[in-house]
Amino acid sequence: MTINTDEQQYRRAILTQLENIKPHEALTSTPSSAWDVQSGSPLAGDDAKTNPYQVSHLAWQALTVACDHVNCLRRSLIGDQQGDHITVTMHIYAQATLLRGAFENSARAVWLLAPRKRLTRITRRLALQRDSNKHSDRMHQLLGTTPSRTTTEREKQIRDLAVSAGICPSDVKKELTFGYKTMVQTAGDHLVGMGADQAEAVWSACSALAHGDVHSHGLSGER
Repeated sequence: MTINTDEQQYRRAILTQLENIKPHEALTSTPSSAWDVQSGSPLAGDDAKTNPYQVSHLAWQALTVACDHVNCLRRSLIGDQQGDHITVTMHIYAQATLLRGAFENSARAVWLLAPRKRLTRITRRLALQRDSNKHSDRMHQLLGTTPSRTTTEREKQIRDLAVSAGICPSDVKKELTFGYKTMVQTAGDHLVGMGADQAEAVWSACSALAHGDVHSHGLSGER
């Protein structure tokens, strides 16, 4: 199939951007001290306040997941190379799923680490853990299994950490509310040349393709 000049330029731009990811892929996929938190750093202070749900651990996981999705995207795009000719395979839907995973997890890392205030970073980390606990409880329910700790016990642990960090006890439930759309929008505001609306548009478009939706309506909720 013959492609026009504009499409060739877009494909070259995509390949260039994916090549720029390689250093990050190497950093997250090989044994590295990059994820070690320096003693006395702000992140070390965050981790102490949220232990055992360290801010740094979840941020590193988000970056690792994002890089893994991008690596898989690149491998799905680039085929055999013969001289200056590279075979590029474009999928209408499946690659959007990979792009969504990369974009969403990159946004998660930015959302966690960008705030200047420690209490904000801690609040976001605990909000993510509270959300994860809810999904864990639901999975146990679906499988008919019993978690090692009850929902009440885990909720109390999160609440105690939040109050200890400085969140008013009466505000814990409200402050620890988490939504993916808000996360993506907020992360977009921290990125030069992006912004909340464009970040949401990219994320929603990829989600629509991943779900097989015609439009991204119905994605105004949490995921």
